[in-house]
Amino acid sequence: MYLVINLGLKSIRGIIFDNNNEQIYSLSFPVHTTLFQEKVEQDPKEWIELLEKILEDIKHNTDLSDQIENLTVTTSSSCILGIDESGAPQTPVLMVSDKRASDISKEIASDEFYNKINDAYKITSASSSLAPKAIWFKRNYPEVYKKVRWWLGAGEYLSKYFTGKIFTDPLNAGKSFYSKNHYQIDLLKHFGIDSDTLPEVVDIGQFYEVDHEVIKKYNLSKNCKFVVSTYDAICAVLGSSTGEQNNACDVSGTVTSVRVLHHKLPANKSDILLTQPLEALDKYLVGASNNLGGGIIEWFKQAFYDEDDPEVYYKMENMAHKGRVGADGVLFLPYLLGERAPFINPDASASFFGIRRNSTIIQFTRAVFESTAFVTRDLVELIKSSGTEVNSLTVSGGLARFDLINQIKADVCNIPVHVVENFESTSIGALVIMKIANKEYSNLDEALGDVINVRKIINPSKKNHVIYNGIFDLFKKVNESLESIYSIHSDLKKKQEVHQNEIVRNL
Repeated sequence: MYLVINLGLKSIRGIIFDNNNEQIYSLSFPVHTTLFQEKVEQDPKEWIELLEKILEDIKHNTDLSDQIENLTVTTSSSCILGIDESGAPQTPVLMVSDKRASDISKEIASDEFYNKINDAYKITSASSSLAPKAIWFKRNYPEVYKKVRWWLGAGEYLSKYFTGKIFTDPLNAGKSFYSKNHYQIDLLKHFGIDSDTLPEVVDIGQFYEVDHEVIKKYNLSKNCKFVVSTYDAICAVLGSSTGEQNNACDVSGTVTSVRVLHHKLPANKSDILLTQPLEALDKYLVGASNNLGGGIIEWFKQAFYDEDDPEVYYKMENMAHKGRVGADGVLFLPYLLGERAPFINPDASASFFGIRRNSTIIQFTRAVFESTAFVTRDLVELIKSSGTEVNSLTVSGGLARFDLINQIKADVCNIPVHVVENFESTSIGALVIMKIANKEYSNLDEALGDVINVRKIINPSKKNHVIYNGIFDLFKKVNESLESIYSIHSDLKKKQEVHQNEIVRNL
């Protein structure tokens, strides 16, 4: 059997699959996030506490623990923390959407030496990546910085729990000045980062022994192996792709990731579009992730509905159904945590546009639902700008549970939307990696053909697409007109006196 630990931005879950790829166990717990102005943090100690609750539940409340022979970890990327020699956290986790390193990111992007290296290696300097965040700690908390022996992402931290080893995969390492099979040591040195504080990079699919004490404590199979996978956005593509050429995978959990699994590099490249080689699987991934997807709906639910109502999602969808296409002119720009793709602006903020005297919760709800499709189309257009065709869209993740949102995405993008049977696409992708590593499938195409099932296909409405085309153009123009104002607004907010952190269960 196969155990996947999936740590996302808002929850941690354990999922067990049997040898026939059937999901037979699932348990999740919410993860708390601290929000304060530009700060977005989590506590790594809570991660371990919740992980151990999952493992204890499997041991005591199922008969599955001693049958688990393969396990892996997949987590959100760009969530950075520092640990000391003993493995104890010395910093909180700076989450991917934490913006305190934004100015440092801009410094790096304008640095002459960085640009010289970047021309050849295409290395990210985004504020979400490791280097700006490590430098931020060095400048603001030098005594803490000195105590850090290793800088890790979430995946590396949980992998260490199971194996006692510190390592990462090439795609996660790409957040740390890693390109073309090695860290750019001269570049790290240029910015004062010791390359010895970064994890060893190993191949996806590599095996490690699970720590004997972990096996004993949780009664895992004595033959249990840890399999190296990668971060959740990548796994989610592998767990939702139909394997068809030019099929884009829209994975909308807290954030939305849109990527195409391709056999060749795109003709045109950009600094925002990610082109990621899956060398072990002989494929490329082309696409990007934004700052919020399903998180848009979570925010709206918390702000305007009774989130404790067990039927709250049904009521939201029913309310959006009452609205007309285009929400009677109301637009929602959903940049609640800034944005990183298809444009980069950490200061971007959300807003409603087009509100009139007769606007009600119906129009607001419809506009919020439509905004999730607009950000998907934005990412699809980014992929198409690289010369990569997109002829269909496969949806998974929490947003895929909304039939109305799936239909709106089909209408906005004017392509068929495939809804997969199992929405746990991230864990399915991690399962695929484990099974290929174990040589149960000879290649990725064989695995996808056997594991991924499409439940329904939603075709676009030509009539609605014509309407949405004009609305999407307006959506883009409104955002572009606000670009120069976002920074002014952000500066004003910083001057306001705010003294209280906000703790939320869902980003």
